[in-house]
Amino acid sequence: MSQLQVSLLILGAVVIAGVVAYNWLQERSHRKRSEQAFEQPPADVLFDRIDPGASIGTSTSTPPRVDAEFRRDHDGINDSDPEPQPVRAAPESTRAVPRAAGDEPTVDCDVVVAAAQPLDEAALRHIVESLAAVIRPIRIAGFDDRAGQWVALDETAPDRFDQIRVGMLIADRQAIATREDLETFVAAVQGAADGIGATSRLPDLDAIEARARELDTFCGDVDIAIGLSVVARTGQQFQGTTIRALAESSGLQLKADGQFHFEDADGVPQFTLDNQDAEPFFPDSMRNLSTTGITFLLDVPRASGAVSSFDRMVQITKKFATTLDGIIVDDNRQPLNDKGLDAIRRHLAGVYVAMENAGIPAGSPLAMRLFS
Repeated sequence: MSQLQVSLLILGAVVIAGVVAYNWLQERSHRKRSEQAFEQPPADVLFDRIDPGASIGTSTSTPPRVDAEFRRDHDGINDSDPEPQPVRAAPESTRAVPRAAGDEPTVDCDVVVAAAQPLDEAALRHIVESLAAVIRPIRIAGFDDRAGQWVALDETAPDRFDQIRVGMLIADRQAIATREDLETFVAAVQGAADGIGATSRLPDLDAIEARARELDTFCGDVDIAIGLSVVARTGQQFQGTTIRALAESSGLQLKADGQFHFEDADGVPQFTLDNQDAEPFFPDSMRNLSTTGITFLLDVPRASGAVSSFDRMVQITKKFATTLDGIIVDDNRQPLNDKGLDAIRRHLAGVYVAMENAGIPAGSPLAMRLFS
């Protein structure tokens, strides 16, 4: 294994360890653990080919916004709330460098490092190590002259690319990139370029800062979670063995995070089932577990099934309520009938349209980056 790969793996291990520690603390402090609703496998630092550039950092400064901003009445949701508006198209001035997809929304502050010759392993390692102080998510890509597009770096990267694009995510569900964040990032990349005798093409930070505010507003508008709870009638308890049998017969799988997950045909999580009490659902304890309530949770911008995922969650929630002789309630513990469920569905339809119009469909790679 080369020194570059070792450096990247060490950096990735530190980042992932920080994320794991943060998520563990959040899981213990929030009863519903909504920010843990959709588990993600750790990225392979620089060699992830799913996105045209691999994440090598993450921010843990602010917990995710996943609170539903609906106002409810006794029938469910007050559907007089205005639908979220789609984000405006990014000004052309924010597109500092070309992208693989010309119409892809701008979500990164990009700096391009250009050299006279393909960058060797030492130069690439120098660029990566120069970014250690940047706390926001970063991805790096090289420009493939033959393919005419940006591609993720892998073990073939040394002596292959004379242009490297370094991008920092400018907004996500956790935080917006501040002017200081942007300046620190640009200075780090510019310094790295100077250190290897390369040039750097810098973005318009005023335009990027404006785009970050726009993107942050968009994230706030569509970043909601829908929770449907089934609670026991007075004096009753739901038994863990029954809950597990119902969950598994409905297509949900119990995961290591103590929640049941419903996945689509491709294995992408759509919604979860959690215990309302403090004790998670673990295989060893389900036999002796009893609870007064359970909660189904749909992380809206991450569920690729859109409204159909909500419909499936409603169907399974009703099945649980009927079998357990429980009551479906909203987050205010008010009974939720079909009228209220229909109001939620109409609001969700508007959210999904807004995401489509913004070029960030729910469950898409871009959505997963913004709402991780």
